Amino acid sequence: MTVVDTALKAPKTRVERYIASLSDPQRKAESGELLAMFGRATDLPASIWGTSKVGYGRYAYEMPSGRKSEFMMAGFEPAKKHIVVYLSPDFEDFAAPLETLGKHEKGKSCIFIKALKDVNLVALEALVRLGLESTEKNFKTSET
Repeated sequence: MTVVDTALKAPKTRVERYIASLSDPQRKAESGELLAMFGRATDLPASIWGTSKVGYGRYAYEMPSGRKSEFMMAGFEPAKKHIVVYLSPDFEDFAAPLETLGKHEKGKSCIFIKALKDVNLVALEALVRLGLESTEKNFKTSET
């Protein structure tokens, strides 16, 4: 009888454990694709923000009220109804990739995608890269 070392197959990081724990097989597979794509696009380590967001890097900003806060430079959330992709606050300026992205809805600094199969992944990666560059140019950023 062959003994399989389950420790070798178990997810090791908090992000990998979170993605492995997703109950929806489609969202789990899409999250794996996004994890690889964001890794290529950002060259930053992934971390969990809150309970369900996978984020890369961080930036500091100040609200009009004077309140200071931090948020991820880029990231995603595999919600039940849609995938939320967090981009830079000025992502609407990135016309070319938005025009070729495919089915999505815009939020304030994010886009909502029902399924990854509905979007052009090359355009999505371009949006992430452009957003990262813009955030690094316009805000104080850090890798973690």
